[in-house]
Amino acid sequence: MPQGMLRGMLGGNIALCPAPTMSASFDVPPWFYTDFAAEVRHPALKDLQRRLDGLRAGADLPTVTAADPLDLRDFLGNLFIIAIGPDERDFTYTLIGTKIVDVLDRDSTGRTVAETFPPDHPITDVYVRACRERCPVRTYGQLDWVKKEHRQFESLMTPLIDGSGAVVKILGAAYYTSGPSENTPIVPPSS
Repeated sequence: MPQGMLRGMLGGNIALCPAPTMSASFDVPPWFYTDFAAEVRHPALKDLQRRLDGLRAGADLPTVTAADPLDLRDFLGNLFIIAIGPDERDFTYTLIGTKIVDVLDRDSTGRTVAETFPPDHPITDVYVRACRERCPVRTYGQLDWVKKEHRQFESLMTPLIDGSGAVVKILGAAYYTSGPSENTPIVPPSS
């Protein structure tokens, strides 16, 4: 179904990314999966997604000023914000929520993605694609990269725009469970 038709059926300016081609797949089974349809399962992420969609004000993405973390207090401990530098692969964490810090046993505020993740982790490519195509993305799987394979995660990341419409930040939230959960499956959903 064409994207425009789907947007019309959903009733508005909902940013949707086209499905990745095989060469653009970012999944690393069994511990990291991407979902560019952003079909979040965790109830809090569903609520955040609705809130962010409501902040679009007719644009394809929320603005940085509209998506103020202080207005998202219910999610604050699980939020993270990424500033986008002059190079499209230059991402720096400017906010890491306390619940994320507690689970990961580290605070990456002020650190770049390259400093935070292993070199072979696909997250930078996921951020680049979400920004280029101006759409939210869901990631989920196991916390393998911090040696916590027993923990599951699900996250939602939404690019934010400035007054000129340029993507300048990503606002994300991550939720964690111990062991398998219907909200954060280890295996990707069946097609």
